[in-house]
Amino acid sequence: MTQPTPHEPAAGHARLLTRGEVAAIMRVTPRSVNNWVAQGILRPVRLPGRQRARGYLASDVGRILESRV
Repeated sequence: MTQPTPHEPAAGHARLLTRGEVAAIMRVTPRSVNNWVAQGILRPVRLPGRQRARGYLASDVGRILESRV
């Protein structure tokens, strides 16, 4: 069995993106990502073991990207 690379989630796990990755994919500033979270458009996911670290589900980002088309 092969080990997942950092860019591939393990089986049963969702891919998480950083705020910078979301901003790059959506072609906006990281501040815009913060605004989407504040407006409830994008839901952050707490990362275990870190107090303030947040990630964003790639599926949520894809949904937003599709709605912008």
